[in-house]
Order: sequence, then C-alpha cells, then structure tokens
Amino acid sequence: MLFEPPDAAAPSPRVFALPPGVDYATAFATGLRQRLAGAPPEAAAGVEVLVNTRRALRTLEDALASGEIAFLPKLSLLEAVPERLAKLHLAETSQAFAPPSIDPVLRQVALMRLVALWIERSGGVLPRASAPDLAESLGDLIDELEEAGVDPAGLETALGIAAKDTGASVDALAEHWQRALAFLDIAWREWPALREIVAPGAQDAAARQRQAVARLTQAWSADPPAGPLIVAGSTGSRPGTAALMAAIAWLPQGALVLPGFDRSIDPEIWKGAGPDHPMGPFKALLDGLGVQPDDVQPWLAEESADAPRRRLLAEAMRPAPVTDAWAAERETLAALAPLATEGLTLRTAPNPRAEAEAIALAVRRALDMPGRSVAIVTRDAALARRVTAALDRYAILPDDSLGQPLALSPAGIFATLTREAAGRGGAVALAALLGHPFCRLGLSRAEHRRLAAAYERDVLRARGEAGSADIPAWSEAQGTDERAGWHRRLTAALTPLANALARPTPLAEILATHRAAIRALMNAPPDQEPDATPAQPGDAFGGGADGAAVERLFDALDAAAAEAGSTIDAAAYATLLAGRLGAETLRPEAGRPHPRVAIWGTMEARTAAADLTILAGLNEGSWPALPDPGAWLNRPMREVLGLAQPERSVGLSAHDFLQAACRPEVILTRSIRAGGEPTVPSRWLLRLETLLGGTAPASFAAMAERGQVLLDLLPLLDRPAAPADPALEPAVRPNPRPAAADRPRRLSASELERLIRDPYAVYARRVLGLRPLDPLGATADARDRGTVLHAVMEAFMRGASPGPVDVAAEAGRLRATAETVIAESIADPAQARFWRALIARLSETLASDEARRREGVTAFAVETAGRLDLPVAGAPFTLTAKADRIDRRVDGTGSVYDYKSTPPGKGEIGIFEHQLHLQALMLAAGGFEGLPALGPAPAAYIGLAKGETRSPPDPIDEAALAAYRERLIQLLTRYAELETGFLSRRAPKKERDAGDYDHLARRQEWEGRDG
Repeated sequence: MLFEPPDAAAPSPRVFALPPGVDYATAFATGLRQRLAGAPPEAAAGVEVLVNTRRALRTLEDALASGEIAFLPKLSLLEAVPERLAKLHLAETSQAFAPPSIDPVLRQVALMRLVALWIERSGGVLPRASAPDLAESLGDLIDELEEAGVDPAGLETALGIAAKDTGASVDALAEHWQRALAFLDIAWREWPALREIVAPGAQDAAARQRQAVARLTQAWSADPPAGPLIVAGSTGSRPGTAALMAAIAWLPQGALVLPGFDRSIDPEIWKGAGPDHPMGPFKALLDGLGVQPDDVQPWLAEESADAPRRRLLAEAMRPAPVTDAWAAERETLAALAPLATEGLTLRTAPNPRAEAEAIALAVRRALDMPGRSVAIVTRDAALARRVTAALDRYAILPDDSLGQPLALSPAGIFATLTREAAGRGGAVALAALLGHPFCRLGLSRAEHRRLAAAYERDVLRARGEAGSADIPAWSEAQGTDERAGWHRRLTAALTPLANALARPTPLAEILATHRAAIRALMNAPPDQEPDATPAQPGDAFGGGADGAAVERLFDALDAAAAEAGSTIDAAAYATLLAGRLGAETLRPEAGRPHPRVAIWGTMEARTAAADLTILAGLNEGSWPALPDPGAWLNRPMREVLGLAQPERSVGLSAHDFLQAACRPEVILTRSIRAGGEPTVPSRWLLRLETLLGGTAPASFAAMAERGQVLLDLLPLLDRPAAPADPALEPAVRPNPRPAAADRPRRLSASELERLIRDPYAVYARRVLGLRPLDPLGATADARDRGTVLHAVMEAFMRGASPGPVDVAAEAGRLRATAETVIAESIADPAQARFWRALIARLSETLASDEARRREGVTAFAVETAGRLDLPVAGAPFTLTAKADRIDRRVDGTGSVYDYKSTPPGKGEIGIFEHQLHLQALMLAAGGFEGLPALGPAPAAYIGLAKGETRSPPDPIDEAALAAYRERLIQLLTRYAELETGFLSRRAPKKERDAGDYDHLARRQEWEGRDG
C-alpha cells in the first residue's frame, strides 16, 4: 500500500503539501519514489495521479520519467476523471450516465435570445451590442450556480430565504439589480426548456460534472478504488473541483498534494485570511475537510524551499488587520531581509517595450550558462508577445503557453476587417482590408496592391465624404477596364454582407455572407482565372493553423445558428465575433521553441520551475487582475447565494505570485506607464516595499539596483558597432541647400507665409515634389470649415450689388445662400446644422458690416486669380494669388478683402501674413484677370467664425506698397542664394502646431535638443 491505512476508529482525510518555492514536479516525483521504495517495480503502474492542466501533466510525466521508476503511474486530467470513473462504475451496474454537455457556442447563441429580449423590454437601458457578452457571462453564472448546487426552481426565493439568515434584504437592492435579478430568475427557469429545444438531451457542463462527482462519491462509499489516487497541483478553489478532491482525500488510498501551501502559517493569519490572501484558495477546501494547517502533512521528509524568502513574503502579504505584527517583528525581519532578498531583483521599466527588452536581455544572459533554464511568468498576454518579439533579436523562440489570440492571427484579423469594411468601419477599415496579405480579388498580389493604392489615393483619402465615393463612378472616371473589373469584384464581395449588417438579420444569413465575402476577397471569381496561385482549394481562410481555427469557429457558429436561430444586428455580431475570436488561443507554429526558455501563465507556474524565474507585468489590473463581480449579481447577492466572491481570483493570483517568488533566483518586473497612462504597482510589490522600507531599506534598494543594471544596458543594444549610415544618425534640424536650378521660382501667397514660418515645407513641396495625403476617413477640420465659409461668401457676393444695403434683407439673403451651399456640399447632418447655425448667428453682423464696406463701391470681383513677376537674382520670380474679393471704388482704387475663419493678429499682418499686401501690390500692377491697375484702398481680413474684421496696423498706401515690394524682393533673393538653407520650423506660429512635413524632417528626434 502506498499510504498507511486510515485509523478505523478516527478516520481523517489525507492531505499533503509542498511549500511555496519548491520545484513542485520534481518534489512530487521525489516524494512518490520515497513512498514506493521497497515496493515491486510494477506498483507504480497502479498509482493514478490527477492534475488540472495538460502542461502540468507533461511536466509531471517528465519529472517522473527522469527518475528510477521502471513503470510510470497513470496521469489523468482532473476534470475528466469523474465522468470516466462514474461511467466505469455505472457500466458495472448497467446504468446510463448523464447526457452529453451542450456546446458552449450553441449555449451562448441560445442565451443571446433571452438576453436580447430582456434588453428590448427593459427600455433600451443597455445596447443590443452587449447581448453576446451578457449571454456569455450569464452562462458562466449558470455554471457557478450549478456548481454551488443552488436550486434553479426559484432563485429569488433562495435569495429571500438566505436574506433572513444574513440580515440582508432583496427589496433593498438598487433598481437595476432588482431588474437583473428578476430576469435571472426567469432566465434560469426558462433555460432548461430552451436548452432542450436547441440541444435535446444535453446538459450544462457544470451540472454534468456535479452529477458525475455525486455519482462517483456514492459509488466510492460502497466500493472505493483499490489503487492509490492522488490529486497533484490543484488548489481546489472551485466548488466542483473541491467536492471531488474532498471525496478523494477520504478514500483509503486517496491523497491530496497541495501546491505552495505554507503549513507553518501563523494561526492568526490563517484565521483572518480572506479570499484575496495567498492561502485563501485553500481555506474553503480545508475547512470543508475539517483540516487545520498544522494537520497537513509534508510530502517530503525534508523541505528544501527557500524558508527566509517564504517567511519574508508571507509577512508582506499578511491580512491588513494583523499587519501590526510588523512592528513587533521589526528586528527579526531586519535580520532576515538580506538573506531573504538575495537572488531577488526588482526591475522597474519606463514602459512595456523597455520591460520586454530588459526581460529578453536577462534571458539571453542566463542562457550563457550551460543547462540553465528560464521561465517568464505573466498574466499579460500582450507583454508575452512583446517579450517573444524582443527575444527574436537573439534568435530565441520561447515555448509560449499563453500563445496568440486567434483574433490577432492573420486569418482572424482578415475576418474582422471584412466585417468592419462591410459595416460602418469607413475608409480606415476598407484600406486595412485591401492592404491585408490575404486580399487579392483574383489578381496577383502586386497587381492588387497597385489598384488598391490608386483607390486609396483617389477615393479613401479624398477630403469630404472620404471612403464613401461610388465605386463604379471611380472606375468609370479612370476609364480602364482593369479598374472597373477590380471594383466590380470588390463591390460584389462586400455588398451582400453590408446589406445583411444594415438591419437585424438572422445570424445564419450573416455568417453565410461573411464566409462568401472572405472567399471572394481572397480568391478569383468563378469566371476569371487568377494570375497568381490562390489559396489551396477548399481552404477558405488562408491556410495554416489560424485559417483552420477560424473555419472551425464559423462552423461552430453556423451549427449554433441553425439550432438556436437568433436574429442579430451589426453591433451585436461584431461583439459576438470578437469574443469568439479572442477566446481561442493559438500556439506558435514557426520554428522550434528553445528547450530552456518558456513563457508560462500563472497556473502553469504552480507545478513547473526553472533556474531563473521572471515575474513580469506586476501592475494592478494585470497581476492581479481587477476582480469582476459580473453583470448579474453584486457582492451581497453572491454572499447570500453562497457563491465565491470575485476576490477569489485575487487570492489565486496572490498564491501564484508567492509560489513563483519563493524560487531561488527571481526577477520582478513592471512598467511605470502603459498605453500612455501611469500604472499602479502590484499590491504585493507595494506591500514588500512598505515592509522592507520600515525594516531593511538597504535590502530593497539592493533589489532595485540589481534591476537597474540591465535597464542601463538597453541603450547599448541599439548602438551600432561601426559608423552608421548618415541617414540613420540622430537627426538635427534639417536645413537643406539645393542647387540654384532646383530652387523654386514660383510661389503662391500662402506659400509665401510658409517660406517665412517653415521653409523646409516649401523645399519638400516645391523641390522634392511631395504632396501630403489627406488622412483616411478624414472628418471636417478647420480647412473644411474655411472652404465651406468661403463658398458661402462667394455665392453671396456674386449675387450682391453695389449701393446702399438693407441690412435685414441682406442678412436674410446670406442665410438663404448658406442653406443652398451647405445643402450641396455637406452630407453630414450634424456638420450641416453646425454651419447653418454659425451663419445664422453671424448674418446680422456680417450684413451690417457690408453696409459700411459697400459705400463708394462700383463693382465686385470675386475669386479672381492674380499674378506678379518680380526681378529676383537676375530673372523673373512669379507670385500667384486668388483674391477672395476686390471692391472697385469710385475714386479708381481697389479694396482687397480676404476671408478667414479667424483673422490674423495685427503683429502678423505684413510680416507673416502677406495676402493683403501681396494682392494690393498685384492690383496696383494690373496683375488680376479682368481688372485694370487700381491704386490701394483700405483692406482688411474678414473673420467668418466670429464676425470680426481686422485691418493692417499701418494703412496700405503707395509708399507702403513700394517698401513692401523691396522687402519681398530681398526675401526672395535671399532664398535664391546657395548659402541660404530651407530650415525646418524657422518661426512656427505655435510650437505645438504640427506641419505636413514634420515627419520627413524627423522633428521629434531633434526638437527640444536642437535650438
């Protein structure tokens, strides 16, 4: 027998433990060998070990195989045992086992019908898009209630009965909780009938597991298994698992071997340990067994865990009510700290990228020692991916148990982009879809990209209604059959899905059109042979493991839709698809992982160990994750029902942190900022800092100093070993000096201002010939506002006549003109309302100003082109302008007016802003089409946003124009000289203002260190 037979007079459960910090798999194998010593070799084959994860199963198998056991024990997954053994017992008595469990996707789709109906009847308190997530959380709650054994016949009744015992009151709940509770009571009572309709004979997985455990326990009471049965590595934090473990602990040859359990825990700490304490996950299990910590037996005769580290961390994680013991233990802890923190490093990085790079560097250094293994333990999958990318620098591919969400795989991204482009994703989503490597539309990749780039430039980046231009109109305007055919296929691929998403549609129909869209975008249509080999026939999602996984997901959703037939809108479908894609994880395919480097989740770290353990992402919200009480029950309601509090997840995270942090050599890492926001250190780091700060600050400082060493090395990683290409050197403020023949000899009035404020922008546009592209899906900005207001004033002035002005009539005509122009040029109703309201508010002011401006005026010239040639460096230099408005006066002069949303300041006019002076100079020289030479008259900028008018500080007369002409020639002559460079951002109006060519000038690299 593996264990001593139980005392028949006073039987007790058999519970063993391994302390935090030990290599659980190795220690478990050692303890098993010790118990098998002296037994025949085949005795090991009669032992069955139950573990809770497949990785733990492999880890224990490797540890057991590395010893001297000739036969390995049987290793099984804990969750599969109740059904297997119950079936075995029932088969012997010719009884049938419980029916199969319902598919989780089918259950979510079926529950969505109930949730969507509740949302509709609740008056739109919640958006319909929340139905998939609420259905999934409702399914999780049903599982919890099933595990806890709450009777589904009357949830509210159960709450009411329990409320009397706890002093709580259901009637005292907030209205939204009462509403949620009422729906939950109805949904839970209706769910069995609905489940029978969509999946006849099926059960919820949690109910099926509970039934299996109950039947198995009953069978064991009469006929216990003959061989040893050991549960290894499970905390028993879930009710269903705890029930099975309790049954095994009472078996004659059953045992539990708990991971990371501190048998020497202070009774005062054990008494106050809540669900968020590291030992909290064990408390309900041991209390149910009637076992105290000192009743738990050591699995090994000699424990080799790092006792000083364990003692220090256990003190740091004391429950808050009993932290007064720190003061009494101050001297003891101060003496313990140096030894406890030896081998413990704290690394605080400025951001997640630096954190990942520092982790990768630590891994690379550790691998220099032969045989040394490294494990990165984290709950942050995004950080794990960053670490994997950083390790690629050293050609190291870690064995990543966290994997990659299917949503981030090429096939998952393509499926998401197809939905977004067909829905309301706009220009950004469509451009991303067309740029995806899977998208070819029946052409070679190069041909497709050429056409897609032209479409993006001409349509998706067009100002105004970006991305909404009619596809046939674009292709017909280009006049090419190639573009027309490409666009026909794009339209044919996306239109059916767009139509299905435009209204509430049966889920089966949306899925069918979504599949068809993906196939059409990837492959050639039936009537056209593609120039490049398409994806393999029958592989509709691009091939590879991710394509196969996405296809399986669509198959599962198809099957669920066929059974549960739910109608869904675009927002809810987006939520459903994103949730299902994010729920599945893909293991890395490329290459072979490094045998000594692994990335583990916290659960895997319970039973596996490495020579160097790196605990990464130690920030609140990541490790631990914020507790989520769920959408249906608050904390008092959960307590009334006897459900575990959300803080249980914090306790599991605390236990996993303690287990891993007690390893001999540990690096603790976190980042100060993430996503542009400051982060909060993990509560356990804060507790450790607080404890050491009051007892041994030098030890904590030493931990941080060890971590800073690697952070200081990071800048050296990117330093080139040899002189680098000058283009890659740190940027300085650019000041190019092109050859004389390349320097511009023609500028517009607006470019003249740019030449003064940002000469480099003129160089980029006029010398390099670069034109900025409008952003994808651009919304109305200041330039669009100016365009609309100019169009209104142009139409208004074309209908104006010189002479006295009836202010009220002109104000009404201005409003009517604005209505017409805005209706023709603005498609967005919200923007149109804004422009109409702005003009209506200013119409009286503008009309009143018009009465003053039109005095002595004989004619108007509107939107008139002008030109002026000046002698610069021995050759003509051409300046151009378009005058918004020129008023011819009875005295033979002309007034120049320029419309601005906001007029420039007086200090800018004639120095930076040249519109009035340059146009007055052109007018005096007869440079405007259809106008004779006219002398200068009062000029002004007319502000259209607030109705203000601003004139130059000094009148523009003939003397002022002569002086201005000379200054202008001097400026242009200077930029014609070879020694004058086109300096970037020479005199910006505001430092924070962004220019069209700042990225080309590498502004962010030199700004702040270059004067």
